[in-house]
Amino acid sequence: MSQHDRRSDLPREVQEVIEIVLDVADLDLMEGREEVARELAAHFEDGLGAGASAEEMIARFGDPFVAGRRIANTRPKAAARVRGNSGRWWMSFSEWKQEWTRAIRRLGRAPGFTAIVVLTLALGVGANTAIFTVLNAVLLEDLPYAEPDRLVRIYEGRLETGELLDFLRAPTVAEYRHWDDVFEDVGASYTYRELGADITDGEQPQRIIKVRASAGYFETLGRAPLVGRTFEESESYGPGEATSSTVPIAPVTILSHALWQARYNGSRDVIGATIELDGSPYEIVGVMPASFRDPMGSQADLWVPQDLRRGGSNSFGNYYLTGFARLKDGITVDAAQERLKVLGEGFAATEPEMAGDFAGIRPLQADLVGETRSAMLWILAAAAGLVLLTACVNVANLLFARGLSQDRSIALRSALGSGRGRIIVGILTENGMLAIMGGGLGLAVGWLGVQGMLRLAPDALPGVAEVTFGVPVFVFALGVTAAALLAFGLTPALRMSRTAPANVLRSGDRSSTVGKVMRRIRDGLVIVQVGAALVLVAGAMLLTRSLNSLLDVPLNIETEQVLTFEAHLPGARYPDHESRNRFFVELHDRLSALPSVESVGATSWLPVNGRYHSWSAYWDPENMDGSNRESWYNTDVRVIEGDYFTSLGIDLIRGERPNQVDVEAEQVVWVNQAFVDEVFANVDPMTQSVMVAGATRRIAGIVLDVPHSPRGDVYPKAYVPHLQETSRNWALIQTVRTSGDPGALVDEARAVLRELDPQLVLYRPNPFSSVLDVVRAQDRFATSLMGAFAILALVLSVVGTYGVLAGTVAGRTREIGIRMALGADTISVRRMVLSYAAKLIVPGVALGLAATGIASSGIQALLFGVEAGDPVTYVGAVLVFLSVGGLAAWVPAQRATRVDTIQALTAE
Repeated sequence: MSQHDRRSDLPREVQEVIEIVLDVADLDLMEGREEVARELAAHFEDGLGAGASAEEMIARFGDPFVAGRRIANTRPKAAARVRGNSGRWWMSFSEWKQEWTRAIRRLGRAPGFTAIVVLTLALGVGANTAIFTVLNAVLLEDLPYAEPDRLVRIYEGRLETGELLDFLRAPTVAEYRHWDDVFEDVGASYTYRELGADITDGEQPQRIIKVRASAGYFETLGRAPLVGRTFEESESYGPGEATSSTVPIAPVTILSHALWQARYNGSRDVIGATIELDGSPYEIVGVMPASFRDPMGSQADLWVPQDLRRGGSNSFGNYYLTGFARLKDGITVDAAQERLKVLGEGFAATEPEMAGDFAGIRPLQADLVGETRSAMLWILAAAAGLVLLTACVNVANLLFARGLSQDRSIALRSALGSGRGRIIVGILTENGMLAIMGGGLGLAVGWLGVQGMLRLAPDALPGVAEVTFGVPVFVFALGVTAAALLAFGLTPALRMSRTAPANVLRSGDRSSTVGKVMRRIRDGLVIVQVGAALVLVAGAMLLTRSLNSLLDVPLNIETEQVLTFEAHLPGARYPDHESRNRFFVELHDRLSALPSVESVGATSWLPVNGRYHSWSAYWDPENMDGSNRESWYNTDVRVIEGDYFTSLGIDLIRGERPNQVDVEAEQVVWVNQAFVDEVFANVDPMTQSVMVAGATRRIAGIVLDVPHSPRGDVYPKAYVPHLQETSRNWALIQTVRTSGDPGALVDEARAVLRELDPQLVLYRPNPFSSVLDVVRAQDRFATSLMGAFAILALVLSVVGTYGVLAGTVAGRTREIGIRMALGADTISVRRMVLSYAAKLIVPGVALGLAATGIASSGIQALLFGVEAGDPVTYVGAVLVFLSVGGLAAWVPAQRATRVDTIQALTAE
C-alpha cells in the first residue's frame, strides 16, 4: 500500500495533523517528504492499532507545529528558514516564505474552489478596471495640453435668452485676441464640418483630414511643434480683406506626426518642402509631436491657416468657428466671465451688430466631455462598483463555506498551541494568493474590456481622450484588489480564528461551529448581493427600453440599402460653380446607369447628424425686401442634387419633385412641414415665395419632417438645388439607393469616379445604416455595458444564493432526517427550504428597489422615452429576481427531499 493510500485510511483528525507537520517542515521530495509522511502515518497506525483513540494519539503527539519545526531543523538547508513563535503576528522573511508555500499547497488541493474564487474576483476587478480606464482618460486625466485648467472654450450668446451659440464669427474672434486682461492667448479653428483634402503629388491621390486653424491656435493650447514653427500672425490677420474664408492668406501647412512619418519617414529636412493639396502647392513649415491631439476630436493629418480678416464670408452674419482661449494666470472662470460682460458692452458700442450678444466661456475639459457623457461614465462606474460588490460578497460566502470545512484543522492548530495571530496570518496569506491571482487575471479582463468598449462604440467618447493602460490604471487595479482582499478575506479570517477548539473536536458535525451570528452574516451578504444586482438589472432594463424607444423614433427616411460617400472637388481643377455642377450631374448619370442602382442624390449634410447651415429665411408678402425684422425666421439649409428625396425615401407631401422643375429657369426651394408651421399661418405655402440662401425662391414643394437628431428633434428646413447655390464649393455627400447590398456597390462607384477624374478619392463609403449607428453610439455604449454588468451581477447573485442554500441544506442534513423520520413529508421539507430562500430574496429585492429609487434621478439624463421611475421596469426587474431566485432555491429544495433518513441519523 502506498504512503498516500495509508494516510487516507487514517481518521480525518490524524490526517490533518500530518498535513500540518509536513507543511511546517517545508520538505520537498529531495529532502524526504514521502519518508517523513510514511513514518508519521506508521506512528499513528501503531497507536490506533493498540486500541488508542484518535484524540488520545493527537494529545500524545503534541503540537504539530513544534514537530514540524524540529523536523525542519534536522535539514541543514531548511533549518534557517523555520524559526519564531507561532503565536505572534510578525514573522521573518523565511517564515513568510513558508506561509506562501503552504498557501499554494492548500489552494492546490482545492482546484475547483480556487478557480471559482479567482474567476469571480477577476470579473469584478476587470469590470472596474475597464471602466476606470475610460473614466480616467475622459474625466480624471488632465487634457494633453499645458496647464489645461486655464483653457476655456469661447462662445457667443444672446443676452435676451442666455442661450450659447455653437459657433463664433470671424470678427469676434479677431476682437477677443485683444482682450488681454482676461485672455493670455486666443485661437480658433474651423469645426463646422470635417474638411478633407487630396494629396495629389503622388502616384495615387491620398485623402487626408485637413483642419483650418488660426495663428495663436497652438500657442493657446500650449503645444509647440516638434520641428519648424506654427502659424504667424500675418497668416491669419494680414492686411486687406478676405475674399473667401476657405482660401488661406499664405499657402503653408503644418503636418501631423503620423503623416510626417508615413510620407517623409520622419526626415527633419521636410521643413521648406512642398506638398500638393487638391492640385495647389503648400509649403511645410512645421510638424506637431505625436502626442498632440486636436481638442475637437478630429484626427487631423495637417493644418492650414484660417483667414480671419473681415470681408467675404467673414462677416458678422457667418457663424462657423470654434474658439479657444487661455485665461491669464490667476484669473478664475467666474471672474473672467464677469470681465467679459464689461468688454462685450464696449464692443457692442462700436459694432451695432453685436447688440444683444455676449461672450461666454466654459472650462475646456467640461465642455469636451459634456454633461450627458460625464453622467453616463459616472453611472457606469457605479454599476461596475456594484458588480465588484456582488463578486466580493460571493467570494466571502465561498470563504465562509471553505472555513467550515477547515474548522477541525484550525481547531487542532489552536488546541496544539498556534496563536490567533499566526492563524489569521495563515488564512490571509491564502486569501492574498487568491487576490493576487484574481487581480492579475482582472487586469487582463480589464484590458480586453477596454478594447471591447472602444470597438463597441468608438464615437461614444471624446476624440481628445486617449484611452490607454498606464500607471494610474495599474495602481487602481492594485487598490481595488487590496480593498477586495480586506472586504472578502478579513471577516472570514477573524471568524475562523475564533473557532472554539473544544466544540469542534467534540463533534464531527461541522455545522456546529456555525452560530446564529455567522449565519446572519452570510444571509446578510446574500441580501446585499441581491439588492445590488437588482439595481443593475433595473438600470439595464431602463436603458434597454430607452434604446428601443430611440430605435422606434420615426425618422421618415428609408435607411436600408443606401450607400453614402463623399467626392471632394478641388478648387484648382474645378474653379467655378458650373464646372462643379457639370461634374455632379455626370456622376449621377453614370451611377444611375449601374444595374443595381435605383436612384441617386446628394446633400450638403445627412439627416440625423445634427443641425447644419443654420441660416435665415424671410417671408413678408407685403414687403419682400427683407426690411421687416419680425419676418426673419431661423432655418437649416440643405443643398441638394439629383433625386435626393427619392434616394432617402423622403415623402413629398405637396408640390413637385426636383426632377419635375426646371431649376435653370427659376429660383425654387423645398421646405419641410416644420417650416410651414413656423412661417405660414392661414396662408397656402404653395402660392408663396421666401427669401433664403441669397435669393427669393418659389416654394416648389413641401416634404415630410426629417429629424436632425436620433431623438426625433425637428427644425424648420429649406432644401435648395445645388445648381442655384453658388456661394461655395459644396462637399456634397452622395446618397445612392441600390436594390442589393450597399457595400457591394463601393467598387463600382469607385470605378465610376476614377473614370470621371482619376485624381479624386471616393471618401468614407458607408451604408446609411452605419451612419445611424454612429449617432446612436453613446446610447448603445451605455446600454450594452449596463446590460453586461447586470447579467454578470445576476449570475453572481444566483450563484451566491444557491451556494448559501445548498450549504444550509448540507449542514441541516441530520435535522432534515429527523423531521422526515418523525413524519414530515417532502412538501413540508421543500417548503422549509423555499421559505428560507424567500427570507434572503425578498429583503434583497426590497433593498434593491429602495436603492434604485434613490439612484433613479442620476440615470434620467441618459433616458429617452421612458422615466427613471417607470413602474413597468421595476415590476419586470422584481419578476426577474423572483424567477431566478426561485430557480436557485429549487435545486437545494429538491435535494433536501432526497435525504436518506437512516444515513442522516447514523452519521457522526
